[in-house]
Amino acid sequence: MNPSLDSRSDELTAIVDAEHHVQVGLAQALRDAVHTGKDAALAGEILDQLTAYSDVHFLSEQLLMRMCGYPDYDDHVLDHDRMMERLEEVRRQRGVGAQPLALAEAEALLALLARHIGTRDRVFTDYYRAWARHDADPESQSPIQRENFP
Repeated sequence: MNPSLDSRSDELTAIVDAEHHVQVGLAQALRDAVHTGKDAALAGEILDQLTAYSDVHFLSEQLLMRMCGYPDYDDHVLDHDRMMERLEEVRRQRGVGAQPLALAEAEALLALLARHIGTRDRVFTDYYRAWARHDADPESQSPIQRENFP
């Protein structure tokens, strides 16, 4: 096994995990801001940050999936698309009528995100680690991989 490739795999999964912590932290901050009901503008700013951050995170995760030929790519991306649609819909509704975000909606967004991370992302992370270990084995690498990742 090539330890340098394996350590890169660990670094990448650690980065993805850190991004998940930021996402969940933003979703929790949104729920907390809505729960206190004191500052609707702050809740809107957090919602905007959560939406923008999620979009970038999903794109980086999808690049990793493509890189390793993840077989559940299409379904996983569909889940990302649904979450982004939900976030954008909440933002749109909030913007149109300047309605404050309901606590139930903030909690639903947090639950949706946590469920995705705990299921689909966990399966992908396991697949990615196995792929990286297999890919790190010089016997299973193509000549180009052996040349570029000695």
